[in-house]
Order: sequence, then structure tokens, then C-alpha cells
Amino acid sequence: MSIGKFKKDELRSIADELKLVVPDNAKVLDLRELIQESEIYKNDKETYQAIVDCVLEEINDRRNEDENRRNENENRLEIEKIKLSQLEKELEIAKLHNQSGKSLPLQIENQLITTECNIESLIKSIKTLTIPVPLRAESFNLFFQSIEKAFKTKNVPEKLKPEILLNILGEKANNLMIYLRDEDLSDYNKLKAIVLKEFQPTPYKCLNQFKKAQKLPSESYVQFTSRLSANFNYYCQLREVNDFKSVCELVISDKIIETLDRELNTHISIK
Repeated sequence: MSIGKFKKDELRSIADELKLVVPDNAKVLDLRELIQESEIYKNDKETYQAIVDCVLEEINDRRNEDENRRNENENRLEIEKIKLSQLEKELEIAKLHNQSGKSLPLQIENQLITTECNIESLIKSIKTLTIPVPLRAESFNLFFQSIEKAFKTKNVPEKLKPEILLNILGEKANNLMIYLRDEDLSDYNKLKAIVLKEFQPTPYKCLNQFKKAQKLPSESYVQFTSRLSANFNYYCQLREVNDFKSVCELVISDKIIETLDRELNTHISIK
């Protein structure tokens, strides 16, 4: 991304990572010039790009955390609404009991007491328990691990999973609709396979993200380890590696590729 497209908070974070002295009243133009005059920007584009990638990832994670907190608050409000609705139904039952002087049929009473599964509330709940929809293709495998764990935690019925998945994907799902048949919309596994196929990254991108991964301030080392493990497992899956010997061969192959000149390395990585 061109430096001219960065927002002020992004520029300030990049400048901080470059160990630059930033005036308190620095404007966007000042920050751009400060970065462009730095030694790393002028002489080491690779290191500069790595810093930019790391900074943008951290900022996106913070923004996603803020969104998750908002979703949690909305989810709590939704739960309170459901509790209030249930209380109103119980009061309605009591009123009917008093008017009729006899018990209601069990089926009708159950319909009044039991709150029907609210799909919107369930979507919000699953969204709260799931990592945000990835901006990078190589993170979709981790996204599905997260959402499937949320499905299990909430005991989501199989028939509701496709609708919840499409809702959480949001705009990304719009691009998939032209590929989906009616029967795919009701089959979670088919839908998942189509999403992964559409957004599947190249093995090179997946490996590159693994190498550049850094522990986020908001995650524990256990969470960081889990994220690294999921990313590397997905890389092995893309490279069709499933035993120790193949892993050794893969590591050696990647190391050899790193020793090649940049043009040839890029050509092989694209493949």
C-alpha cells in the first residue's frame, strides 16, 4: 500500500516502530515526510514493508477487538430482551390460568414458556465467540476452526449453520452467491469448501504469514501458539504434507528456495 493511503494513526504507529521522534502536533503530511526521510525507508525497503505489515495487522486486530466488545454489549442486551419476553409470556400464562380457572394444554403452555430460537441473537452470539472475518486469505482456515468451536459451544443445529456462516461473512458472501446452488445453501460442509476454495491463499503467502507472525498484545502465549500451529498446519495441508519425512523435505525445500535470487524466488513462490 502506498504511504499516501495510510491514515494518521497508522502513520504514527509506523513512525514509532521506526524509532522516529514524532512531534505531538504532527499532521498527516508531517508524518509522511518524517517516514520518507528515515534511513530504513530509503535504504531497506524489505524491512520497512515488514514493519508496515506488522503495524497494520496490530491496528486491524485492535479495531476488531473494539468491534467484538460492541458485539458483546449488543449480545447482552439481546439476552435481556429474550428474558423480558419470556417473563411476559409467563405473566400471560398466569393471566390465562386465572381467567379459565383450569390448566392449559401442555403443548400450548410449552409454546408460551419456551422462547423460540432467535436466529439473530444466535448469529450475534456466534460472532462474539468467533475471530473476525479475515482480511487475508491465509487466515480463513483459522476462522473456520474458530466458528466451528463456537457452533459446538452453542449447540447450533446443523440446519442453521449455513445461514449463520453466510450472515457472518457479510459482503464476502455476496461474491460467492453466483457459484452457489440452492442445495449448497443448506449444506454447511459444501458451503465451507466453496469459501475455502474461493479464498484459498498460495502456499507462499501462508508460509510468509507464519514467518512474520508476532504475538499480539491482547493474546496469551497459549493463544499465540495455537494461532501459529493452525497456520503451519494449514500450510502443510496446502502443500499436501502429512508425515514427518514430508515435513523434513518441505523445510529443506523452503530453505533452498530462500537461497535463490529474488526474481527466481518470486517466480517459484507464485507457482
